[in-house]
Amino acid sequence: MAQPRSVAQDHAGAPPDGAALRRALADIAHALHRAEEGIGSVLSLTAAEGAADGLLAALVGSPVAASFSVLRWPQSLLPPLGGPDDLDAIAISLLPLADAPPDEARRDIALAAERGGGDLAGEAVRGLLGLPSLHPLWLGLDGTQRAAFQVEGLTAALLDLCFERPILSVVENAQWTRGLTVPLLDALSNAVDDARLCLLAIRSPVPRGRPDGWEPPGTARRITLPVPTGRPADVAGPNENEDEDDPRPHAALLGDLRRDRRPGRIEWMAHHAPLAGDWALACASARHTGRRAETDCRLADAARHYMDALAALDRLPETRRHAQRRIDVWAALARTRPSPDGGAITAAEKALALAEDLGDRPRIARALSLLATLRWAGGDLTAARRTGLRALRLWRESQSPGQQVQMLIKLGRGLTEEGRFRYADSVLRAAAALATRGETCRLHGPTALAPVCIAAHRARCRAELGDPEEALRLARAALARAEDDGHAASRALACLHLGWAALTAQRYAMAVEPLKQAVAITETIRLHTCQPLVLGALGYALVRTGALNDGASLLLGSREHARMLGIRRHEPQILIWIAKAALLSGQPEDAVRNARDAAEKAVAAGQLGDEAWARLALARGLADQGNITAARQPLDTATRIAAHRSMAPLLGLCTDFRRSVTSD
Repeated sequence: MAQPRSVAQDHAGAPPDGAALRRALADIAHALHRAEEGIGSVLSLTAAEGAADGLLAALVGSPVAASFSVLRWPQSLLPPLGGPDDLDAIAISLLPLADAPPDEARRDIALAAERGGGDLAGEAVRGLLGLPSLHPLWLGLDGTQRAAFQVEGLTAALLDLCFERPILSVVENAQWTRGLTVPLLDALSNAVDDARLCLLAIRSPVPRGRPDGWEPPGTARRITLPVPTGRPADVAGPNENEDEDDPRPHAALLGDLRRDRRPGRIEWMAHHAPLAGDWALACASARHTGRRAETDCRLADAARHYMDALAALDRLPETRRHAQRRIDVWAALARTRPSPDGGAITAAEKALALAEDLGDRPRIARALSLLATLRWAGGDLTAARRTGLRALRLWRESQSPGQQVQMLIKLGRGLTEEGRFRYADSVLRAAAALATRGETCRLHGPTALAPVCIAAHRARCRAELGDPEEALRLARAALARAEDDGHAASRALACLHLGWAALTAQRYAMAVEPLKQAVAITETIRLHTCQPLVLGALGYALVRTGALNDGASLLLGSREHARMLGIRRHEPQILIWIAKAALLSGQPEDAVRNARDAAEKAVAAGQLGDEAWARLALARGLADQGNITAARQPLDTATRIAAHRSMAPLLGLCTDFRRSVTSD
C-alpha cells in the first residue's frame, strides 16, 4: 500500500462531464449527508483512473465534503519499496485527524483506539505508530493475536474519531487490497451503519485484481462511471506501460532488485521473475514472500504466494530437490488455509502423499504432525491420535527431541480429551522428561509454552485419576512458569486447569479465583478457543459456591459461545456442568435433557471420559424424577467407564449414588 494522503490534494486531471458524473456525485453527496447524521455507508465506485481522479477532485472541492476529514488509502499491486506496511500506513494516515503536534497526535490516536476497543487495541495502535508498549499482556501475545488487535484498534480509533468530525475514507484501487487491510475494511463495513463514516471504494473497470482483494459487502451502493469515448481504461500499476510478452524489461528490473535492500523488494522479485521467465527465482522469491506474509499473519497473501511457488515449480525440471520444495509448499498451504473449509487438511494430505512417494522421512513426519494438529482442531480425536503416533515414531527414529516434545504434548492433550487419562499422563511425563534436556519450546500458534502445557494437562489427568494434591501442585507450577514467562495464553491455560483440578476435587471455593483470572485473560486477549470452557468452569464453580444466578448465566452463555464458534470438543463438558447445576437447583428435567445431550455428543466425538460424567448426571436426573429403574443403565455405564479408565473420583461418586438409590 502506498503512503496514504490524509488531507485531500488537488488533482491535475479535469473532472469528467456528463450525466454519469452528476449522478455519481449526487449519490456520494447523499451518503455524506447521511453519514453526517450518524448513518454511515459503503460505496463501491467502478471507474477508470482518470475519471476517478476527476470525480474525487470535484467531490473534495464541493461544499458537501467541506465538513469531512478525508482519508486517502491508495492500494497498489506491489508493496512500496521502503515504505510502511499496510496497517502502519493507515495508522499514519490518521495523525492529521488529531490536530496536534506529531507526538501528541500519536498518543491521541492510540487513546481513541483504547476508548473504543480496550487496552490491547490501544496497545496495538501504539505499536503501529512507533510508541513503546505499556501493557504487560501485550508482550505475551502471539502474532495472530497482535494482528487481530491491530485491526480492532484501527477500527475502534476511526469509529471514535468520527464522533468529533465525520470521516470520508477513500480506498483507491480497491482491487489490489491485500494483507490485513482486507479484514480492516471488513470490520469497518460491518460497523459503518451507526457511525459518522463513509467508506468509498474505487475499483478499476478492468478485472486485474487479486483473488483475495477486498470486495465491498452486498449492501454497498454500486456506482459506475463509463469509460470516456475513445480512451482506454487506465489500470494503475508497475507494469501499465510494459509489454508483458517481452521478458527483457523484467529481467533488467530483476537485476536492479537483486542489488536493492529495501523491505518489499522480494515481493517485487516474485512478481517480475515469472514475467522474465526466471522460474527458479520465481519459486524462491514466492516462497520467501509467502513465509514473510505468514509470519506477519497475512494468511491470504501467504497462500497466494505459495500457489505462485507451486506454479513456478511446474515450469522447473523434476528433481528430488524440487520435489522436496513442492512438499514444503503444500505443507505451508496447509498452515495458511482456514481449517473449517477442509482446504488445510487437503493440503496437508497432499504434502504427506508427496513425501511418502519420495520416501523423505523427515518431511513425512512433518506432514503427519501437521495433519494430526489439524485433525485435532477439527474434533477428530481418534484420527489425530493415530496420525500423531505415526509422526512420533518417525521423530524418535530421527532423534529429534524438540519435535518429539511437541508431538508428545499434542498426543497427551488429545488423549486427555478422549478420557484416556492414565495413558495421557504417561505420554505427558515423557514429554516433560525430554523438555528438561534444555529444549524448551513454544507450540505453534497462540498456545502455551511447552512446560506449561505439559503441567496443566497432567494436572487434569491426575485430578481425574484421584490424585488431587499432585494435580493442584502441577497446576500451580504451570501457573508460576507462565507468570515468569509473561505469556498470556499460558497463564490462561494454567489458571483454567488449576480451577478445573479444584472442581474435580470438589474444592469449589478454591476454583473460583483462578477461573476468574482465566476469564479475564481470555476476554482481554480474545483467546476465543478457550473462552467457552473457561466461562463454563467459572459458572459451575459459582453455582457450587452459592451464586446460582450468576453461575447459571455464565453456563448458558458458555454453551452458546461454544456453539457459535463451532468448538465441538468443549460442548460435552459444558453441558455436564449445566446438567449438574440444574440438579442443584431442583430442575431434573433440564438436568436429564442436558446430560443426555452431553452423552450423545461425547460418544460421537470419542470423548469417553466426558461420556462417563454425563451418564452419572443423567442417572441422577432420572432418579430425581422418580425413575430409578431408568437410572440404573446410565449409572452402570458410568461405573464401567470409570473403572476401566481409572477415574477414581467418578467411580467413588457412582458407588455413593448406587448406595443411596439402593437404600431408598
